[in-house]
Amino acid sequence: MVEHMQHMGWVAVAAMVLASCGKGPAEGPAQAGVLRLVVVPEWQGEPLQFFTEYREHMDRRVTVELLKMYFGELQLEGAGEPQALNDVVYMDLSDGPVAFHWAVDAGSHTAITGHLGVPEAMNYADPSLYGAGHPLNVNNGTYWTWATGYRFAMFEGRYDLDPASTAPLVNAFVFHPGREFCYLPLTFAPSGGVTVEPGDTTEVRVVVDVEKFFHSSAGQIDLATENQDHGGVPALALKMATNIQLSMSVE
Repeated sequence: MVEHMQHMGWVAVAAMVLASCGKGPAEGPAQAGVLRLVVVPEWQGEPLQFFTEYREHMDRRVTVELLKMYFGELQLEGAGEPQALNDVVYMDLSDGPVAFHWAVDAGSHTAITGHLGVPEAMNYADPSLYGAGHPLNVNNGTYWTWATGYRFAMFEGRYDLDPASTAPLVNAFVFHPGREFCYLPLTFAPSGGVTVEPGDTTEVRVVVDVEKFFHSSAGQIDLATENQDHGGVPALALKMATNIQLSMSVE
């Protein structure tokens, strides 16, 4: 699992925990806890295995070889003003679950909200402004060199239309949704809310069911005719972005 620390260092976490062990009621600003968001790639309830053969909804043989995505404008929602978490976070899910951490006000909250993709102002900024380690650094391979902006998600693999075949998979599928119309809202709302205790860590696990990238209530992907999009087919890009959006659920 890849771990990311956002808006705080481990020293800050340690100081927060030590402070919570003091005697007497807290004074001044609200006490803080740690919010941990874990994004887990799966295929129909099991950990996603890259380069492993699966069957999609039309019984076509497929493998997944690459999965990257961005979340933008993440916030912790509650009764008061939303608490900003990150402008943008980047995930390469090839190594399994990815986790992010933030220091947030303790208390009862309702959900983490955000968007699939990169906020407009950052999407069209000069990519050279983002140094090593930044989610938008060009070394992540998500910047479109032929057009201004970033791929909001990168989903690649191979397929065979013949379900009875045993031949190696050679046909490639590539989906790179991006641009403003693919910047879709996300809401991660556990049934019991998000309760953060002072000095403790609260985890929210979001499952991404990659099998559902190929089909949802919004539409299905037919690999016979829909297997390539590099941002130039808006209808297909939006359908894939919507399927990705709808594939996510809180565990």
